[in-house]
Amino acid sequence: MKNEFGVVVECSIRYTSIKGGFIMESMILEVSEFLATNRKTDFNSIKKKLKIFGEEDTKLLNEVLITLEEDGVIYFDGTYYQVFDKSKLNKVQGVIRVSKNGAGFVEVIDSKVGLIKYMIHARNLNGALDQDIVILTDFETKHNDTVVASVDRIIKRGKPKRLFEYLGEGVFMPYNIKSKLAFVLENADEYVPGDVVLATIDTNCISYADDIPIFGARINKYIGHKNEPGNDLKMIASEFYFNTSFSDEALEEANNLPTTVEEDDWIFDNDRVDLRDEVTFTIDGSHTKDIDDAISIKKDGDYFILTVSIAHVSHYIKPGMALYEEAMNRGTSLYLVDKVFPMLPSKVSNGICSLNPNSDRLARSVQMKIDSNGKVVDYEQFKSVIRSRKQMTYEDVNEILENGDVPKGYEPYLEELSILGELNQILEKAKAKRGAVNFASSEIEVVVDEMDKPVSFVQRKQRTAEKIIENCMLLANETIAKAIAYLDMPFAYRVHETPDILAFKKTIEYIRSYNLVSDSLLNKVLDKALKESLQSYDIQHLLHELEGKPYYALISDMLLRSMKRAVYSTKNLGHYAMALNNYTHFTSPIRRLCDFTVHRLLDVYDTYENIEENVSDLGEICAHASYTERQAEKAERESIKLKMAEYMEKHIGEVFEARVVSCNPYGLVVVLNNNIKGYVAFKDILDGFYIYGDQSHQLINKNDRSKNYRIGDKIYVMVKEASRETRIVNFYSSKEFIREKPKTRKMYRQYKDS
Repeated sequence: MKNEFGVVVECSIRYTSIKGGFIMESMILEVSEFLATNRKTDFNSIKKKLKIFGEEDTKLLNEVLITLEEDGVIYFDGTYYQVFDKSKLNKVQGVIRVSKNGAGFVEVIDSKVGLIKYMIHARNLNGALDQDIVILTDFETKHNDTVVASVDRIIKRGKPKRLFEYLGEGVFMPYNIKSKLAFVLENADEYVPGDVVLATIDTNCISYADDIPIFGARINKYIGHKNEPGNDLKMIASEFYFNTSFSDEALEEANNLPTTVEEDDWIFDNDRVDLRDEVTFTIDGSHTKDIDDAISIKKDGDYFILTVSIAHVSHYIKPGMALYEEAMNRGTSLYLVDKVFPMLPSKVSNGICSLNPNSDRLARSVQMKIDSNGKVVDYEQFKSVIRSRKQMTYEDVNEILENGDVPKGYEPYLEELSILGELNQILEKAKAKRGAVNFASSEIEVVVDEMDKPVSFVQRKQRTAEKIIENCMLLANETIAKAIAYLDMPFAYRVHETPDILAFKKTIEYIRSYNLVSDSLLNKVLDKALKESLQSYDIQHLLHELEGKPYYALISDMLLRSMKRAVYSTKNLGHYAMALNNYTHFTSPIRRLCDFTVHRLLDVYDTYENIEENVSDLGEICAHASYTERQAEKAERESIKLKMAEYMEKHIGEVFEARVVSCNPYGLVVVLNNNIKGYVAFKDILDGFYIYGDQSHQLINKNDRSKNYRIGDKIYVMVKEASRETRIVNFYSSKEFIREKPKTRKMYRQYKDS
């Protein structure tokens, strides 16, 4: 599956994309065995040995060799192939991570010594960019067991396309990162300095200019000028391969969709239930325009009858339509601070597919009968037509349920809201009882003024109304997943596997170093993890013991990062963190590909017609939805970094209190009390010589251990620089700041001059 940017999402079995998996895997085995018995061999010798004839098989052999080279199985010096033997070649291969400041590192697992970290200074990247597959050489072991190396060669670009800024005179340089790399166009008359383009860049350097490597490249798309208002967020979207506009065909289809639901649109559909007489309403943020979900609630004796109704997007958008292709390519709506790049045009997402108040809308509903323990004892799922009575907001509902204040217009719904509050308490207890893990939230909301300038950075908190909607949606998602799992039909599940053992062990040892909980509890949890018997309840219990103690939010975040990522899958593997055996995403088809696909599958299973053709690409859709979700998360983080840098540009030279949230071979990651995140490089720690203590999670001062920096430490930092373009904030740090607490630029100039 490709999007506008040419990104291909691979299936779970890697070698199925070229001429059938079995043929390619067989050739891979033959090539590997042949090279294992020969020191160096050229292409023609391999071709002759494997008795390969014809253009098609020759092309396949070339693909096999490229695949083996990318996987680090073989080494190619431009003429000869050989087995990649690190000791003989004195080279290693891996995926490089490059920071915005230009420094890189590669982590490689060695069978004898375990994990080895290679550091690559910016001057030795030789054109490598973040996520590229590279070969390293020129090793030099430093005092902290980190090995300094240089990039010898780029095997494969990790991202097929990158953003480049035109500097003039035909020269393009990477946009928003400090990197010595360029490409040159002989005829660049159509561009002006500051223009940003999306380009595919080669792996082979073709020349050098002032120590800057020049690569071949092809411009794929013009993005805009970097100083044009609003383009900064558009560039972030493009950087992570999100389309920022819809095709003319898709917009025409959207304009041709109906704007209202007429009785003829559904009256002849015998399976669609009329719920317009139900007291149905929506609860969303005050600025929400695309309303996916509505609820109705009542009591039947001791039972709750909860109906969750979701916009029936798949009724209007079918395979073969341009709108369908747009949804498939995008995978998700992208939310960047105050701007949305939607999965579907606003005519769809804010119009006929939005559950707007006092308007008839087609939906898919799941009606659940819930007992006093929060268990669904009976349910139905069906197509429906609904009419929302009121568009409620989280803020207003919280005023009612938390403070007893009733905003105007909510009087007719107080009984329903009271029942929802009662049900929510039951569902919260049920989650805790089954062992669902409630991690501390680390999400940051950027508050902007009327000019889109950042004003503050607020940690998002879930209050009662937000929890009510979350719990209602979780219950609907679980119920739909259970229903299809019972039928044993192909489906798109939301799955979450057990924690990464190495990352989890490292976090447990960090917690131990602070003596926050008993060793016996930590040993019990760690022992279960090592025996692969760790339950979500165990993590929940550990977090409960840590709650209210120093560094709780930080430790919760570390535990969360030690978990594997939740993904979409055709295999029903359960959801570890929520302690559920069955789970899917059903409740947001306007903005998530998986939910839209789930609705499409439910439509198919209503009639059991054309099942095979509708599930043939389900694995690929799940992989693509997981990929675009990760890309969206990265883009959202970059948009927040952009606003943080923009805010801090006015505070150069000022000192702030901060907390250390990470120590690494390059320095410190810190978060200020105002929630702004930034970096302190080794060279900007001004009071001594430091080394990185990997095992102790700290930076160690060689001359004075009282000046060590540990995760969780409160420190003072001075703003060194802030850049919207690179989206980074860099600080100086010194223990002297703790005593002096300077608030003027005098000390900044002093340190800058030194």
